[in-house]
Amino acid sequence: MKSATWFDLLLPNKPWRPGKLRWMMQDLAGTARQPEQDPRTHLRATLEWLCRAQDACPTAPGSGWVSSGWSFESGWLPGSIDTTGWLVETYLPAADYLVWPLLENRARAMLDVLLAQPDGTSLGRIHGLIAGHVQLEHANCLERAVRSAHTLLEAPLVSVVHHAQAAHTLAALGILANDTVLSQAAQKYLDAVRSRQTPCGWFAGVSAPRPTTLKELTGTLRSLIELAVILKDQRALEAAHRTAHALRERLCGDGWLAGAYDDGWMPAASHVCMSGLAQLITCWVRLSQLESGATWNDAVWRALAWIKRNQRTESDDLATRDALPSTVPIWRGPDAFSFESMNAKYFADALMMDRVGITIPSAVRKKNQ
Repeated sequence: MKSATWFDLLLPNKPWRPGKLRWMMQDLAGTARQPEQDPRTHLRATLEWLCRAQDACPTAPGSGWVSSGWSFESGWLPGSIDTTGWLVETYLPAADYLVWPLLENRARAMLDVLLAQPDGTSLGRIHGLIAGHVQLEHANCLERAVRSAHTLLEAPLVSVVHHAQAAHTLAALGILANDTVLSQAAQKYLDAVRSRQTPCGWFAGVSAPRPTTLKELTGTLRSLIELAVILKDQRALEAAHRTAHALRERLCGDGWLAGAYDDGWMPAASHVCMSGLAQLITCWVRLSQLESGATWNDAVWRALAWIKRNQRTESDDLATRDALPSTVPIWRGPDAFSFESMNAKYFADALMMDRVGITIPSAVRKKNQ
């Protein structure tokens, strides 16, 4: 990288501050060098950081809002309705597995935030409402989720991953509410996603023809898998397999995986995208659950171990202790010098899905089942 680029990147993030400089110097010395703990310890640490993100959220400290993350430049970031919604489906199983009832209380506070918002196209909010209905039988959650889902039918979808995630949302609510309009729209969006897959299993991203980030690829993949289950669509499962196998083949022996790819699976980044890798693990675990085999176990455990070795659990700084950097090394990639809450969400999901054998999000069934 040219020195001017280094200067432009580093100056706003104030890397000369002791804590930030220490993180950079440690990454320069080598990444993935933290001691691995048992899965439960990593899960507890991850949820403790998410609780801090909820308590410190500038939007409404100590409420149901969850900060979208923390950055060197801005500190705790404002609350995100998407992030808050997505985390409901993570907090609830964690409350049971960790025997931590206060997590359920936090999830209920998050649901109050979601219900207080106007119905709209936020996929995270809709999924949070679905979790409230399926796991807590929370009043009004299903009705509000369905109303929000119908707004998706008129919303412009700008990328493959948006189509895939919208299709997953519509399919789930089509089943839960016996709503054929939503189910038919889900199938339509799924067909659009499948038509955009190249022969090698790659999908174009939102910034096409530029490389697709791992975050976008795994978001599409995760939705394809659940769509295959909900809609009983074998072609969706086959499409998911093409992508999942291709990414497994590119996983390094130590668990490292590039943060972006061109068509043909040429690596297009020299950093790891933490949320993308963590969500990819959930995809592999989900496929393993569906196939009742050990095909994906080695890749799952290598990738999980790599993430564990990048979680610093002994920092004096509560904002970064137990956090996961969005990119490794910390200074590379579009999300450099930040710690997004979704990194922690997907890592927690991966740990629980692998350790306990649960599915996140929970399986959906018709009202009368």
